[in-house]
Amino acid sequence: MNNPTENRTNSAHEPIFTSATGTTTDSTAAAAPAPFDGARNRERIRRAMTAYFVLGPQDVEPLGRTVLDAVKQALAGGITFLQLRAKPGDAGDILELARQISAILPQGEPGIDRPYFVIDDRVDVAWAARQEGLQVDGVHVGQTDLPVRHVRALLGDDAVIGLSTGSVTEAQAAAPLADIIDYVGIGPYHDTISKADAPDGLGAERFAAVSRAARPLPNCAIGGITPEDAPQIAANGGDGLCVISFICRAPSIEHAAYELRSAWENAR
Repeated sequence: MNNPTENRTNSAHEPIFTSATGTTTDSTAAAAPAPFDGARNRERIRRAMTAYFVLGPQDVEPLGRTVLDAVKQALAGGITFLQLRAKPGDAGDILELARQISAILPQGEPGIDRPYFVIDDRVDVAWAARQEGLQVDGVHVGQTDLPVRHVRALLGDDAVIGLSTGSVTEAQAAAPLADIIDYVGIGPYHDTISKADAPDGLGAERFAAVSRAARPLPNCAIGGITPEDAPQIAANGGDGLCVISFICRAPSIEHAAYELRSAWENAR
């Protein structure tokens, strides 16, 4: 198989960072106008929604893989955002995984030099990781987790906070909190096997309504997503693709990550 990073083109409209395979850095990503600077630059985050990868031990270990190896291969394929979602998991074990992942990420600014890296749900682990100086940018929380205003108070002004939304009502509640929340995950787009308690898929029409209601927040579509969904999601207000199974279960994690990123870059 050819190296997935060969023939990759750069433009001012795509998130560019130094990946494990040496993708070049584009300083224009840092200059995009947004209400916040640094990691919370809204347009930088919007571009980083392109290829969002979620994983934990439960997603890869039954397949004979490790989280660290999966992350290494996904980095080589060009993922732009990473979420560690360990279900179930003790705080100490999740923190140790975060240490290991942080150590293999390229050094530098998220969305410019490397992918963003957040912890799912565990605000305590995200706080501890940031106290240790790890390359953990923040946390992603759900509707039944800590209220986002408390998450912001705990993690500080420079942490990235994502929120799961699955309805127009939830998106309408999130949008006025754009000074607290940095992006939303919208889904499930399709029915999904990755979350046992996930509701029925939204489909294109309801996804479009939720994405409109969530503006100005960046968003990514999640739930049974494959590269084939990219044109429809792009046409309905999506900012990127978020996957678990498509990458975790692929014969080649690197190639699947490249496929996902390429599909979005070609669709928008």
